[in-house]
Amino acid sequence: MLIAFIFLASMTLISALAVVLSRNVVHSALFMSGSFLGVAGFFVMLNAPALAAFQVLIYVGAVTVVILFGIMFTQRPQVRRFRLIINRQMWSGLFVALGVGAFLAYILSIQDWVGTSPGYGPRETAELGEILLGLNGAPEIFSLLFEVISVLLLVAVVAAIVVSRRKTGEGIDRGVEE
Repeated sequence: MLIAFIFLASMTLISALAVVLSRNVVHSALFMSGSFLGVAGFFVMLNAPALAAFQVLIYVGAVTVVILFGIMFTQRPQVRRFRLIINRQMWSGLFVALGVGAFLAYILSIQDWVGTSPGYGPRETAELGEILLGLNGAPEIFSLLFEVISVLLLVAVVAAIVVSRRKTGEGIDRGVEE
């Protein structure tokens, strides 16, 4: 079990780091799917096969494909000052990452971990669906969040189509030739 955890953790972290450090956007999207697969492996280890299946179907399959299509639709010639833009954002990105890391470390340190065991959640897909839809006494906020996320994904797809249809010479692409 420990070897599987170390493998999945290293796979997830290395893929996530490659997403951030890769200079090719398509490679970053593919590394992101590797990171999603590592998270699905964690769900399998936690004895939650329904969540692992959802992770693979929704994130590895659908979201990665939508992101790759969005990249292919909106691919423009790279800005000449790409390295300058990245250098300007390095320190602010480092401070934000350290702040988020400190916040997560604080939250994990105050959490009471006594009595927690893997696989405590619902094991059946039907039971998980009832919880997410707010049936049988479950909070109804999950159905609202589900609707908000679906609208957000729809807006993202429409925005990718609109951006891909923009003509050269308008907005931020002014002066970039195809």
